[in-house]
Amino acid sequence: MTRPTLTVDGVEHPIAGAQVALIRDGRVLLQFRPWPPGWELPGGHSDDGEDPALTAAREGEEETGHTVRVLRLSGVYTWAGLRNSSDAVYVGEVTGGAWRRSVEALSHRWVTLDELPATTFPWITQRVADALASTPTTPPVHRTQPVSARHMLFFGARWVGFLVDLLRRITRRRSAR
Repeated sequence: MTRPTLTVDGVEHPIAGAQVALIRDGRVLLQFRPWPPGWELPGGHSDDGEDPALTAAREGEEETGHTVRVLRLSGVYTWAGLRNSSDAVYVGEVTGGAWRRSVEALSHRWVTLDELPATTFPWITQRVADALASTPTTPPVHRTQPVSARHMLFFGARWVGFLVDLLRRITRRRSAR
């Protein structure tokens, strides 16, 4: 497979995939992926030799139903730990279409950085913060994001907490009737 590269701060990074941070009124569109379950930005793996900006637009459209225009590169994120590749994150905007469910996106939300769901994948918070801080005149960032068994364990624990809280709310509603 021919992997495209992106250069940030004079360093070339091979890119495996791309995501798009669709921004509207200071909010970013997150989607809920069914497996593994969690909230994240639209995106996916690049096809052989595909420009990462095209990957971001294509995946954004496939997963959300919106027509997407990529505006700029926000950053390149290199995984460390369980994965060892890099992803590009672009800032984009919705130019048409309408939200629809897909196999990869069961639900969506427009959120600020302070409104990220507890079950957002651990690496997404930094990516959303960088995308919201990105402007047409700021250079893209490069960040190394650790993904270890510990990170995934703590992410799983958040899901357990979410489910316990949900069951408590359901139980309280039933007892209030």
